[in-house]
Amino acid sequence: MDFAGRASGRITSLPADAFYRYGTAIAAIVGDGFLLLIVVVIALRLPVREALALRRPASWRDAAGLGAGVLVFGYAVSIVVSLALPHVVREQEVPAFWDPSRGGAFAANLFAIAVFVPIFEEALCRGLGYALFEPLGAPVAIAVTALAFALAHGAVVDFPVLLVIGLGLGYLRARSGSLYPCIAIHGIFNGVGLLAAAFAGST
Repeated sequence: MDFAGRASGRITSLPADAFYRYGTAIAAIVGDGFLLLIVVVIALRLPVREALALRRPASWRDAAGLGAGVLVFGYAVSIVVSLALPHVVREQEVPAFWDPSRGGAFAANLFAIAVFVPIFEEALCRGLGYALFEPLGAPVAIAVTALAFALAHGAVVDFPVLLVIGLGLGYLRARSGSLYPCIAIHGIFNGVGLLAAAFAGST
C-alpha cells in the first residue's frame, strides 16, 4: 500500500531503500496519526463504540473465515495485475531487496504499514465512514467506503486491488459487526506483502 508515499505528500516513486529508512516510518505515522486524531475528534461527537464498531465480532470463527477469503481474493487480483501488466510500475511501493544490516528501520516501517496505518484507515473507512453511510443500507456503505478507500490512494494500476480489498473489508465489517477483524486482515495483507517483496528481492 502507498501509505508512506501518501504521508510524504503522495509521491508515487520512493527511493529504492525507502523501507530501510526510519524517516519513512516516521512520516507515515505522523501523517496518519494526525488524520487519526481528526477521526477520533469527529467520532467523539457520536457514540464512539458504535461509530467505530469497537466491539467483539458476532463470531471470531466466521470473521476469520471471511477474512481469509478477503486475503485470497486480494492477493489473487494483485497477481493478475502483475501478470497482465508485467512492465508497468505498481504504485503501491514495496521493498525490492532485503538488507539485514538495516533490520531496525525495516521493522519500524513494517510496524507503520502493518499495524499503525491499518488502524487509521479502518477507523476512517470501515469505522466512521461505514457508520455514516450505513443508514442507506449495508451495500451502499460497503461500496462507498471501498471506492473512497481505493481513490484515496491515488493509484491507477493498483486500483482494482485496492477496490477489491476495500469491498472485502466492508463486507467483513457488515457481517462481523466489528472493526477489529478489518484491522487484523488489513494489517496481514500489508505485512505479508511487504515481507514477501523484501525476501523475494533477496533471492
